[in-house]
Amino acid sequence: MKVIRKLGAGVSLCVAAAGVFAQPAIRQNGVVNSASQIPPTLPGGAIARGALFTIFGVRFDHATVTVSRNGESLPVRILSARPEQIDAIMPQSASLGPASLTVAAGGLESKAVDVEIVASNPGIFSRNGQGWGPGRIEAVGANGSRSENSTSNPARPRQRISLHVTGLGSAKGITVVIGNRPVKGEFGRSVPGSGETEVLAVLPADTPEGCYVPVYLQATPSRASNVVTVSIRSSAGPCHRGPLPVIEAGRIAIAVISRRKMRVHRENIDTVTDEAAVAFAVNDQERLSSPLPLLPPLGTCTAYTGSFQAETAGLNSVSAALMSQISGRGLDAGPGLELSRGFESRTISRERGAAGYYRSRLGIAGANVNRRARVPILDPGDYALVGTGGNDIGPFRAIFSMGPPFEWSNREESAVVDRRRPLSLDWHDPSADRVMIILATNTDQVTTATGTCLCVARSSAGHFAIPSSLLGNLPASVDTGTPLYDRLYLASMSARKPFSIQASGLNHGSIVSLNIVGRFVVYR
Repeated sequence: MKVIRKLGAGVSLCVAAAGVFAQPAIRQNGVVNSASQIPPTLPGGAIARGALFTIFGVRFDHATVTVSRNGESLPVRILSARPEQIDAIMPQSASLGPASLTVAAGGLESKAVDVEIVASNPGIFSRNGQGWGPGRIEAVGANGSRSENSTSNPARPRQRISLHVTGLGSAKGITVVIGNRPVKGEFGRSVPGSGETEVLAVLPADTPEGCYVPVYLQATPSRASNVVTVSIRSSAGPCHRGPLPVIEAGRIAIAVISRRKMRVHRENIDTVTDEAAVAFAVNDQERLSSPLPLLPPLGTCTAYTGSFQAETAGLNSVSAALMSQISGRGLDAGPGLELSRGFESRTISRERGAAGYYRSRLGIAGANVNRRARVPILDPGDYALVGTGGNDIGPFRAIFSMGPPFEWSNREESAVVDRRRPLSLDWHDPSADRVMIILATNTDQVTTATGTCLCVARSSAGHFAIPSSLLGNLPASVDTGTPLYDRLYLASMSARKPFSIQASGLNHGSIVSLNIVGRFVVYR
């Protein structure tokens, strides 16, 4: 009998455990506008009445969804459900304001998560479904014909385009911002019950041209929707991809050589770090894992959001924008690489367990730096990047140049960023043939929500202002005593064709050199 009782207790315990493990769960930042994908804890993360929204989590088989506010609960109409994702429509009758949302499956209910229900909060659909990158945009002809916008089929200034949107709700008017130029949008076609609406707009005559011209809706007077891109060119042919090297499919290499000068908040001491990162890989993935390489045209900005644990999490350096272009099987180029200038050299080590990927700190100087650390090497001048060759890539010797440093004139005044106002940045660059890349980024350490704004300007301009609407979805800083993610960077890179790496076993290879100046800031 004792054995039976023990077995019975064990069976009961297993059944109870199975019940616990079968409970559905909603992922952190897991309730988002299906188009914008903005985390719910950011200003743009509210869900509008009638909007198509997505719930990410686990154990959603045969689920139901309920939204509750002030003791009143409403069932939510589900359009599609998979074990880890639900697409649904927010009820038109949902009460405005803070609410809670739960998912029930198998007789068990998830923990409630907080959502904000609003009358209008639009998001634009992107082709990758992640809220950034090329939008689901069509060019509309005078006869009503439509063609998908792409880098090989760019639209032209003065041409009408169609955006696919959800979450417009009760909005009466629509402002579409294309390449920092606002135009009036018009309501187009919609499919009843789908939550999706078409917005039509005419490209301005003076719109910037390029493959990744930013497009967003003015969600509120002080905040943008998510930002997608449209390809634009005034003449025939493919669009211009901008200053970054074109990374195509095949056996490719990219080397990022950078000097970074970083200022810690509340300290007037710079740490100078020289770094090298090189990747040799078979680039067979069509989709980028990060939006950072999609630089907007000169004089414009783009922005995006995500979650730190997700693949679109904000990267915290400009050089990471270039390295994130490569994602594929690594190619062996030897046990290590060498960077040299005259009689001085540094070894770039192969990353352990990652064939084809090489990374090293070349030198560091500043406060609290080990006295035995190597001093920085990347002063202005010409350098050689040398590889002895490996199983996949033959030996090579590539020459590149580091440009002179620039001065960020108002860096001290940029310690506190008021997201409600444009952020003005001033610099002096002795080289007129370079471009400035501006990166403002932050991660909420509690919710893991991230926000990033990326701008490009001519170095000769000496000044740029980031629109406040694009700062609106950056998380506010929280004083934890140690700044980690609240960063602001300016970087200069050559506007000319990148330096080339040529070796057997390689289809394309580029070297990009960067001078980066950054600081930790407080976002308010």
